[in-house]
Amino acid sequence: MSTSTTPSAVQASPGAVRIFSILNGLTLLGVLLQAVWAGEFIDRHGRHNWVTVHEIGAFVVVVLALATAVAAIALRRASSALTFGALGLFVLIVVQTGLGEAITKGNANELITAHIPIAVLIFGLGVFLSGVGARLRRR
Repeated sequence: MSTSTTPSAVQASPGAVRIFSILNGLTLLGVLLQAVWAGEFIDRHGRHNWVTVHEIGAFVVVVLALATAVAAIALRRASSALTFGALGLFVLIVVQTGLGEAITKGNANELITAHIPIAVLIFGLGVFLSGVGARLRRR
């Protein structure tokens, strides 16, 4: 008699899921704050301070997204969607940060047409990951 388990039957540690959920929530909060801070400097005078806040926020969001991805890797046996989604979120956030740097430091304002939709995609992926984490908690 075989006792192998299917990947969907693997039980996730409640503590690991909780840590993932907290980190993902903090990442999403950071992404939301990034949108608020961007709104404070777009087409405004005295924007330099808000650009600086936005840049610092981007660094914090990258670190949070990395921590979220590491937490998701710990849950890889319980949910590959969570792991691949969190890794994708991290990659998108790194790309987003690079675009932001190019816009700000390289004066490449034409990249804003990619920067904003990617931000929406990042937020949507983070919300999706919240749902996957919630499903893991209910198992």
